[in-house]
Amino acid sequence: MQNRKCALYGRVSTVRQALVQDGGLDTQFELMERYVQYESAKGEGTWHIHDRFREEAYSGKDLERPEFKRMMNDVEAGLIDTVIVHKIDRITRSLPDFYTLWSTFERHNVQFVSLHEKFDTTTAIGRAMLKLILVFAELEREQTGERTAATMENRARLGLWNGGVRPLGFDVQKNQEERAAVLIPNEEETRIAREHFFEKCVELGSAGKVVKHLAAMGIREPVYVSRRGKQRGGGQFTKPKVVRLLTNPIYVGKIEFRGEIYPGQQQGIIAQYLYDEVQRILERNRERRGNYRDQRTHLFLLQGLIRCGRCGSFMTPKTSIGRGAKKHFYYQCTKNAHSSGTACDAKYVRAESVEEFVLAQLRKWTMSSNEVQRVVAEANAQKDSTFEGLEAEERALLKRLAAVRTKLQAIVQAVESGGAFSSLAQRMGELEGEQKSMEEELASIREEKNLIRQKTISTEAMLATYQDFPSILDALSHAEDWHCIKTLIAQHVEVIDWHQDEADPTSGTVDIALFEEAQAVGEESIKNHPDASVVNGGASGWHKWLPDKDSNLGPCD
Repeated sequence: MQNRKCALYGRVSTVRQALVQDGGLDTQFELMERYVQYESAKGEGTWHIHDRFREEAYSGKDLERPEFKRMMNDVEAGLIDTVIVHKIDRITRSLPDFYTLWSTFERHNVQFVSLHEKFDTTTAIGRAMLKLILVFAELEREQTGERTAATMENRARLGLWNGGVRPLGFDVQKNQEERAAVLIPNEEETRIAREHFFEKCVELGSAGKVVKHLAAMGIREPVYVSRRGKQRGGGQFTKPKVVRLLTNPIYVGKIEFRGEIYPGQQQGIIAQYLYDEVQRILERNRERRGNYRDQRTHLFLLQGLIRCGRCGSFMTPKTSIGRGAKKHFYYQCTKNAHSSGTACDAKYVRAESVEEFVLAQLRKWTMSSNEVQRVVAEANAQKDSTFEGLEAEERALLKRLAAVRTKLQAIVQAVESGGAFSSLAQRMGELEGEQKSMEEELASIREEKNLIRQKTISTEAMLATYQDFPSILDALSHAEDWHCIKTLIAQHVEVIDWHQDEADPTSGTVDIALFEEAQAVGEESIKNHPDASVVNGGASGWHKWLPDKDSNLGPCD
């Protein structure tokens, strides 16, 4: 036997339908209530109505409806395990939307019942029927994608722009005959694109230097208003955006779609010879860097963990070629790389040095049982503090909830003894609303407490885990199994912050944060443990990492 908490959802599309007494909406709820009563009477479990969600005058074309959203909040809070509708089109008219909705229901163990189509996922046959519907929904989604791609390819073949962000140098104009947007050259922006992008790239020799030039000149992205009326653009040009602009064949009167180039209907605003020269420069720079090939010769062990201590951005693997064609590997601040130093002036750090240092510190830390115990205690102390705060909130909430329930019981007793129901109904509704709100908050607090319990770290388990950690690292290093080492580091380190020395950019310090104790960039964390090599959220320092720059060049622009 199973008790079920049911949500009844009904919807009508017009105000008239919502206002008619005993109309469509009332009929829907009457049928759903009878179904709940029928299921309860079968004796296989108690079905009770958690809430009724009345959607008045809202279309089923999408899921942007207030009562629907309120119901889904209850679903995610675990207050509902069964959703009942009169017809499937009451909850949505879109099969793809229903596919997404059912995925959410499955994630929260919620069953779905539609009376008209006789879908009842509390039964095996109901689940089988629903799976058939979902198969067709997925088919429709794939066919829609294929039709869209075919339409866009056909437009490209006709030389029509497929839309998106308005490219610098053009205005967008509607072509009523072809029912399409066409690009018309903008005289002022054409001059900017030619002089400050393409000609500057040829003059300076790289997209990165073009980014610096644009920042110095105060040239920013064009501002435009989206179809939804929101203002977009106006930001600083980053290196990826500059590269996309410089490689876009739209500037020489062509249209690109999925790697194929077609003659465009728009007028070219950049000379073909200038465009071709820019492509040669960019290709030469790509070959010189060759980062995608260098990933094969050096596995960046700290990728996704190391971040810039100055701006907080994660650092990107980079490669440069030194004397004698020797390759050097670095981590560079992503914001610095994308803005060519205009958004963050932090320098790069040599990959081998920081990786060797982190591994050495991990070995040193894991050999100290006292350090393990201290870090685990600090991690759990923070969780204990949060847990105690939640328990205090829970106690206060239970006390308030008991008071509300007492008041509700008093109203019920007053009505039973002959009190005027009309004078008490409004107050009763207010108290029921308070009770529902507090029950939801209580469920949220208890869920958060359960998460904290699950995350509490056992000192004994951690000591056992780290007992053989140094020997494992040594064995993996000897075998040069860098992929396993990378995985091992990611399992024990939360984040690594590289702080460049202000006086000497070739040296700096590192903060290694273990478990979930990563601190905000810039926090003072070493003061309590000045002698420790690695501190939970603390710092480890070293100097003169990078050799002389004449034999160790930085990343190319």
